[in-house]
Amino acid sequence: MRDFSVNVQIKNKSVNADTGIPTTIIGTYSGEVLDARITNNNGLDITDEVIHTVLESDDYKQGIENGWFIGFLGHPEDPNCMDFKNGCIVMTDMSIDDNGKVYGEFNLVGTPVGQIVKTFIDAGVKFGISIRGAGDIVDNSVDPETFVFRGYDLVSFPAYPESIPKFTAIAASTNTDDRKKYQSVCKVVRDNISAITSSTAIDVIQSQFAKQSDTYKMLQTQKDKLTASTETTSDIDPEFAKEKIQAMTDLCIRLMESTKTLSQEKDKMMHNHAKETISASRKIRTLKRITSSQMCDIMGQLKSEQSDYTALQKENKRIKTQLSDVKKKNLIYKQRVEASADELQEKQKIIASLKSQMRETVTASTDLETRTSNLDETNRKLRSELRTCKQTLQSFQAAYADIYASALGVNPGSLSITASTTVDDLQKMVNSATNTSNMATADMVEPLYIIDECDDTDDYETNDLVTM
Repeated sequence: MRDFSVNVQIKNKSVNADTGIPTTIIGTYSGEVLDARITNNNGLDITDEVIHTVLESDDYKQGIENGWFIGFLGHPEDPNCMDFKNGCIVMTDMSIDDNGKVYGEFNLVGTPVGQIVKTFIDAGVKFGISIRGAGDIVDNSVDPETFVFRGYDLVSFPAYPESIPKFTAIAASTNTDDRKKYQSVCKVVRDNISAITSSTAIDVIQSQFAKQSDTYKMLQTQKDKLTASTETTSDIDPEFAKEKIQAMTDLCIRLMESTKTLSQEKDKMMHNHAKETISASRKIRTLKRITSSQMCDIMGQLKSEQSDYTALQKENKRIKTQLSDVKKKNLIYKQRVEASADELQEKQKIIASLKSQMRETVTASTDLETRTSNLDETNRKLRSELRTCKQTLQSFQAAYADIYASALGVNPGSLSITASTTVDDLQKMVNSATNTSNMATADMVEPLYIIDECDDTDDYETNDLVTM
């Protein structure tokens, strides 16, 4: 798991009987510890989902309640480190806001490392805070399903460059107060160095001092002691030493086997626990999503029903108003009907008289229709006779045209002759249809017949009948 650290503010508390704070707590940390919306300088994303998953887990709630999230000075090699004598802070709370800012609260405890940290803080050192845990990395993002949270550690070189402390500058300062602070830090380190068994903590403390300083060299000596063998063999009998070494070796082997078995069982239990935790978390999130969706649907339906109810109330009010108006109008109409009863009776008498007159009129109309029917029959006969006369007239006109053309010695061709065609029109049509090439002697031909117009005094629509 990579670091993601930010500076936090420290708030010191007086440690005495009047404050009610245990003497083992020498101060408190509080402030921003992580930003879930940005990528840290290590290129790692710890998203909102990761933090929310941690906060909603039973492990987190139980760890906060029992004070299990112990932080060290520097990250230990094992995220599950239990070397609590090198611890310095205990997390008491963690939260996240809507902008992805994560905040934490921590107690600074009075361990040797805690005393050193407290003195450094008094001297102006601003330690960073870095999350500790283990989990899978997917596309440079921590997998919320596999991440196991173990707390926060104090670091001198966190993921943010602006969080790097500048304590080494105090040593070279000419300011009297700064020099006093530096000397107090050196004294606390000397008093507590023998109790520090963590090389990581020593590395963090060393980073605050110049390499040529006595304090740095003293810390280096302690670190060398931790890495070197604590046993000497100068005054021990070789055979006894050999037996002792063999016995210790056998004991170590048995302990290693036992530790291996226990470690396997622990890993198995941790795996099963993580698996069950992930499964339960997924089920809880699924239930939350389903519940949220159902609540949204119910709220939508409720809103729709409320809207319909409001519309119905308005419609009911409108109908009541219309009903009231109709009742008023109905009363007025009823009064008018009652007032018009006499007038209606008088009009009924008038209607009876008009009906009598109408019957007389219908009788006269029937007689008229009978006479009209007889006239229609006469008219049909006359029209039939008229059509016959027109046909006869047309035949005579056609014959006249043929005779007139023969008299001229020409071929009239096809002429458009109707009953209304006059003698002059017939002559003009025959003359216009004459072929000049066949009329070389037409002017010398005398008519064979004398044709006179005849006045028609009959009751026909034309007087165009001719006689020869």
